[in-house]
Amino acid sequence: MGRVGRRAVVLGWVALAGGGVLLAAVVLMARADAAAERPVYGLVAILAAGALAVAAATYGLVELGAGPPDPAALGGAGPASFKHVRRLVLVLLLLGAGALVARAALVPRSYGQFGFYRGEAAREAMAPLPLHRQQQICAGCHADQVRRHDKDVHGGVECEACHGPGADHVESFARHGLFRPPEIFVPKTKGPCLWCHRRLGARPSSFPQIDPGEHYGFLGVQDEATGCMRCHDPHEPLFLDRPLAQARLHPLIQRCRDCHATPMDERAARPEDHPAIFECSYCHGAVAQDLRARPHRKLACNRCHLFHRDSETAGRIVAVRDSRFCLLCHRKTPFREHASRPLVEWPAHGVPAGASGGPRECLECHAEAIHGPKPKTRPGGAP
Repeated sequence: MGRVGRRAVVLGWVALAGGGVLLAAVVLMARADAAAERPVYGLVAILAAGALAVAAATYGLVELGAGPPDPAALGGAGPASFKHVRRLVLVLLLLGAGALVARAALVPRSYGQFGFYRGEAAREAMAPLPLHRQQQICAGCHADQVRRHDKDVHGGVECEACHGPGADHVESFARHGLFRPPEIFVPKTKGPCLWCHRRLGARPSSFPQIDPGEHYGFLGVQDEATGCMRCHDPHEPLFLDRPLAQARLHPLIQRCRDCHATPMDERAARPEDHPAIFECSYCHGAVAQDLRARPHRKLACNRCHLFHRDSETAGRIVAVRDSRFCLLCHRKTPFREHASRPLVEWPAHGVPAGASGGPRECLECHAEAIHGPKPKTRPGGAP
């Protein structure tokens, strides 16, 4: 064996041994990645090492398999040459090195942080653009509605609770301007209002609730498809002139339905052994006595003096003087033709013949229809 043959054998064994080492390294890298919470080496590095292992082993086997040539088999053409295999292995090595360089340059730094994907992708998925907007953004275009909303009984209800997510609405306005219909939900039927105000036994009695059929019958409305907003302004349900938190603080009021599952007449006489419960006449005897001789004597006190619970022991009593509150029952409308109570045209009824200015308050002329003496108010005229 000549010097060239010995060199081929040495290179063959070295290449074969190197291929074996690389193959063992591939196995160890794959096991390390499988056991770790996030990839340590990455799929590209493992594949590149595997390709190098195969190339080195192939090169070694070729060199060792060359052996001394058989002149008879070669027809006297001399020893065979395997230089083309060396060139192929060199090309494979260069391609592998180029792949590693390209991976280092192109793969993001956060790749493999949590798995076989960009770590930033997980953070981006956890922080999408919000669908909801703060009420301050609504106030930028709807200042009057927000002002009236914040001081009335719906002040604690966010705009989007009734109107849906504001992202599309804000984007539509920015894209198309004021004269393009915005993507915003505006309740038209009574359904959205009843999400909160339908009478349910699970709700506390101090929370404003109605039975639609009973409520419409009381108001003389025959078409139950009539929307709540035909009478009620959701932004200003009680037409308060100051925030609800400034209304008079009042002890907790117990109602019949706090104990009775079926509807009870709160004005009915109670059995002798009935537990004593709070009644308005206990503290406001003169007012309760006077009410019995007034046109509103059939109404329970809480029809006009609404109670809004603040805590387990106290709440706020709201008694409003705004004419719009009276008109919730007494305004003449096409859908209220069969009401049994007096109905008036407004604002024509509130402006006497020959008078100038806006309509007068109902209580300026109709105080005798309510009760007396006038209830006391806190300093500053809080409701």
